[in-house]
Amino acid sequence: MAVAAVPALIAAGLAFALVAKAATWPVSLTQFGAISSAIVLIVLALVFTYWAGACYSLHYAVDRTGLTVGWGTLKHFIPMERIDDVSIGRGEDRPRLWGLSWPGLHVGRGRMGEREVLFYSTHRSPEEIVYVRTAAATYAVSPQDPPRFLAELERFKEAARAGGTESVQRDLVGSHPIWADRVAQLLALAAVLINVALWGYVFTIYPDLSPRISIEFPPLGEITDLHSRNEILKIPAAALAVLAINLVVGLGVHWRERAAAYLVLTGSVFLQMFFWVSAGIAIANA
Repeated sequence: MAVAAVPALIAAGLAFALVAKAATWPVSLTQFGAISSAIVLIVLALVFTYWAGACYSLHYAVDRTGLTVGWGTLKHFIPMERIDDVSIGRGEDRPRLWGLSWPGLHVGRGRMGEREVLFYSTHRSPEEIVYVRTAAATYAVSPQDPPRFLAELERFKEAARAGGTESVQRDLVGSHPIWADRVAQLLALAAVLINVALWGYVFTIYPDLSPRISIEFPPLGEITDLHSRNEILKIPAAALAVLAINLVVGLGVHWRERAAAYLVLTGSVFLQMFFWVSAGIAIANA
């Protein structure tokens, strides 16, 4: 858990320091870069915090119905009668893993020889791994007492009841269809990147604008009188508000209708492009 918690604290601290420092700077590309970096650090802090929480929640529950492996938003249930073989890792084993692989934290898909393995383990050496093999998959876990764990599996396996099936359960967040929908992910990412680029553009040209400008921007009303150049910041701010609404609506409707979600997310991309065009026109006429 500490492996993920420490980077989370470091990232959050750096983000706070960047925001505090950038708040004293004038609106410029440099300030935009600092704020963007702080946002990235905050996202990293949230990701590491989730990993720390998921690591804390990692558990293995064994009873006569089967083995349950819990990790974050996921729970793998393996019926006892489906377990074909259980073995302890050996020192010469060199499992390969694609996913989280830090000292004391190993989660993801990997390979052990010719077998594909699902790792949910906090092992520090191969001898701490217990491999649970079924016809469908092989799981790598790391109970505190491997010999006792094997003994419990064998004891419950003798009293196992037939008829169970392997399953994966997810909570409300983990079961959202967006995690398996690449198209929706790309549309949402495109809208976010266009909005970020718009903020970068406005922050870049802001220092070159006159202190008092006139702007014509229909979505915000026809501004024809002289105003502070701060008014130009309303354009990306409005775009950000629209983006947030579109993302919330898109994620909401994705539960029931994927096509509707695509329509909303595609619309968010075009709206962000519209704000880009509007910003260019407003700045050209400023």
